[in-house]
Amino acid sequence: MTTIIIIILSLILVINTIGAIITVFRQSRDIAATWAWLLVLILLPVIGFGFYLFFGKKLSAEHLYDLRTQAKLGIDERVTQQKAELRQRRKQNHHSSTPEIQSLINLFLVSNTAVLTQENKVSVLTDTTTAQERLLADMSRARDHIHLEYYAFFDDPFGHILIKTLAYKAYQGVKVRVIYDGFGSQKVPRSFFKPLEEAGGQVTPFFSSRFRFINFRLNFRNHRQLVVIDGNTAYLGNFNQHSVDTHLPVRDTRLRVSGDGVLSFQSRFFMDWNAATQRQKVYYSQHYFPSSVEHGKTSMQLVSGGPDRDLPEIKLGFLKLIAAAKKRLWIQTPFFIPDDSVLAALILAINSGVTVKIMIPEKAKHSLVQHANLYYARQIVKAGGQIYLYKASAFRARTMMVDGQLSAVGTANLDIRSFKLNFETTDFLYDPALTNTLELTFQKDLKASVPLTKQQLNAQTTNQRLSQDLARLLAPIL
Repeated sequence: MTTIIIIILSLILVINTIGAIITVFRQSRDIAATWAWLLVLILLPVIGFGFYLFFGKKLSAEHLYDLRTQAKLGIDERVTQQKAELRQRRKQNHHSSTPEIQSLINLFLVSNTAVLTQENKVSVLTDTTTAQERLLADMSRARDHIHLEYYAFFDDPFGHILIKTLAYKAYQGVKVRVIYDGFGSQKVPRSFFKPLEEAGGQVTPFFSSRFRFINFRLNFRNHRQLVVIDGNTAYLGNFNQHSVDTHLPVRDTRLRVSGDGVLSFQSRFFMDWNAATQRQKVYYSQHYFPSSVEHGKTSMQLVSGGPDRDLPEIKLGFLKLIAAAKKRLWIQTPFFIPDDSVLAALILAINSGVTVKIMIPEKAKHSLVQHANLYYARQIVKAGGQIYLYKASAFRARTMMVDGQLSAVGTANLDIRSFKLNFETTDFLYDPALTNTLELTFQKDLKASVPLTKQQLNAQTTNQRLSQDLARLLAPIL
């Protein structure tokens, strides 16, 4: 009997090992991830494959093909035109910006097809109620189309107001299209969107499972959060947010954009919509890209990142911003779980005399994230940087400000998941006045924050430090 059991267990181990090798090497990934998943699958027979279903499975080649070929739908014609115009502008105004700015612009233009648009009018929105009212007012004035892409919808008062507003505009003949992430919006019933669909609006999940409540993919979520109205007004940031624990308004930083920069938002939505749906695809048409009548002073590039990209462009942009800092670097992020390269860049900036201030929530969304945040915060404080814990409400602001000259606002956190695993969008802004506005907001937020000191860190118990060290090991999946 014992011999039979040994033979059966040996067969299971052999089959498991062969299955692990085949599973891991079927998809291309970096060497560290390859070894990590190979060890998980071999050391945790059968159970390891369960972890792989949730965390390790990459996007199918079909999905990647869809994402990479959307630029061939007609959008490239306008992008190519814009790039030619920008090259001419750079020849004429090459002395108007620093080498650091030119290098950053070129990086995104070449690697991300992120067109530099100028003379945009950009408003910073930090108060949730005011931001929601502004969004609804712009939607009420829509005449042609409303395109909305959110990670999470909530079955709450504003969520229903939002759907009712969209449904009303659809009844009026406005073309309404909505993309939602199947995992982020899993708490809302499918009937939540029914009023909009009955009014003629179109709603589609982003790479959702065929079975709504059976979705094995926790990675590769669509965390982009944008709205485009009539091709002349765009928003970046999720307005349908609340604190799950306290139901307090979320402290987020959102942007309202008008000008040629809306082109980038529209193009992004087109690509995601056509990748997400098999029917009702949208194509280039002039009425989706009208000539801008509003002019401001902000130059910007909307940069998108995700597992469909060969390079982590948003992360590279953050690295260049950090490297460009000469005096001060201020950062706000709810998830502070950087990879080694970003952590090294931050410590290098600190050691070079740059004042580095990083604001994170006092209480993160999840306990593991909280411990991981504090681990990396500990490294920054140890190096001489400053960490601030935001106390007032749920903290979702994702901003970076450099020397009062450059800034970035978007959906990407300063974490590994945003760099590699999720679909994100960040606006890189070249406008000292706008950067100053963001810095003033940061200073206001300091009044609702407390510093994390070396004394506090030294007073931590062994168990607290151990939990932080263990959470760091799970950083790639947080």
